[in-house]
Amino acid sequence: MSSPNFSIPTRQSAKGIIVLFGFQLYKLVKQQMAIIFVSLYLFIRKADSEKIVWLGLGLLLLLLLVLIISILKYRNFKFHIINDYFVLQQGVLKKEETAISKSKIQNVYIKQNLLQQIIDVVSLSVESAGDKKTEIEIKALDKPTAQALKTLLISNNTQESNNKESQETLEVLREDKTFYQVSMKRLFLEGISENHLKSLVFIFAFFFGLYGNFKDALGDVKLADLEASYFQYSEKSQMMQFVIFNFAIITVLLLVAFAFSLVKTVLINFDLKVTENNKGLEISKGLLNKVSLGLVTSRIQTITLSTNRFKKALGLYQMFFTQAMVDAKQLKNFSIIGLSKSESKNLIEKFYANILEGITKHKPEVYFKRIKALQVLVLIMGVNGLIVFNSSYLYFLWNIPLIVFAVLVVRQSYKKAYYSIDENYIVIGSGGLIEVNTDMAELHKLQGVQFKQNIFQKYRGIASVKIYTASKALTIPFIKENDAKTIVDFLLFKVESEDRHWM
Repeated sequence: MSSPNFSIPTRQSAKGIIVLFGFQLYKLVKQQMAIIFVSLYLFIRKADSEKIVWLGLGLLLLLLLVLIISILKYRNFKFHIINDYFVLQQGVLKKEETAISKSKIQNVYIKQNLLQQIIDVVSLSVESAGDKKTEIEIKALDKPTAQALKTLLISNNTQESNNKESQETLEVLREDKTFYQVSMKRLFLEGISENHLKSLVFIFAFFFGLYGNFKDALGDVKLADLEASYFQYSEKSQMMQFVIFNFAIITVLLLVAFAFSLVKTVLINFDLKVTENNKGLEISKGLLNKVSLGLVTSRIQTITLSTNRFKKALGLYQMFFTQAMVDAKQLKNFSIIGLSKSESKNLIEKFYANILEGITKHKPEVYFKRIKALQVLVLIMGVNGLIVFNSSYLYFLWNIPLIVFAVLVVRQSYKKAYYSIDENYIVIGSGGLIEVNTDMAELHKLQGVQFKQNIFQKYRGIASVKIYTASKALTIPFIKENDAKTIVDFLLFKVESEDRHWM
């Protein structure tokens, strides 16, 4: 197969016109969603045949305008590599030329949404140092060309070897071996063992956000009236009816949250595969939106191993990575789910050798429990405040499960909290009633250390230590003041005396 020549200005695939048209249309609808839906709703309520014709012509004109803009964007979008610079020319009315040195390029991703899957192209995103968002995105390339360009952009070789390296890329791709691949069974188990309460909170936030946007158009649906009806119902009901009614509501909400968690897990992690190459690991996954992300050892800042009670019973673990200079939206995709305990251990060892061997766990002070209890108490007081002003005394029965919940949260949070520091690594354990997390980082990659103590903590000789990496902050909470100062001094010494690069 002949290698692509990136030394001359090149347009993306002609299929890019379709992709650009889809992106432009999606962007327009997303930005003007509230106006479009409200206008359509009001229009349809008073529509006649003549207005419908004019509406159709207006939509047709809008689509034609979007198509013309997409064609112009396609024709003016050219890229090439010259003298170790990636050069991009783009713009319709305002022409732009961007040149990025290959040495400044931090991450290159390959993605593929549903439209790109249908027409068989991928997009390639380029992020450079000093920019928190994706700087360049080529929306339509065939996959071999995108892979060759990606390898070329993250390599250190010079332009003279471009063609040779592009050819070698195909050989490298053939040599990649699968390190891990999730099965459909594990994917399903991951979905049903997710924290469904988080999904429930997300669903509530989504629908309340929609209600806020369309409140005027949905004048017949008023939440305040529904709430009043609910409380009125409870006052007239007997105890058993009251309990059954609330149980039914909770059951329905949990079923909705369960379905949402399962579908979301499958869509995001479908065909999850981790391949190993000479630069590190490559994560590829997704059903509607496929992504391919590089995990480069030198750029990994922290690793988090997570599980919960249900996942642990099923033998499932998740691993999250943070890398420096990564788009915040892209960061959430640096995760691997469905790992067994031995697979997760092997993966950790690949990046952090011997980190979990002979680990000594240090616990926070009892003050930790008091702070957790105070946080949960505020939640309980808030719930009781709503009951006092809006409901009958029957609602105070909710305090029984709430108090049990509070006791368990405080107990489990303290049980799962610990920290460990040796000559090379820091490990911090945390969790709550359900989840368990273990954060890990290499000492030579730390960017800063902060001693934190308020007036109440000082009175009790307690302090916390906040540790900053290039992509995430870790906290050692509520330990003895002298221990905190010793840790700060030790970490600062390690950071300043270390001769290894942080990335």
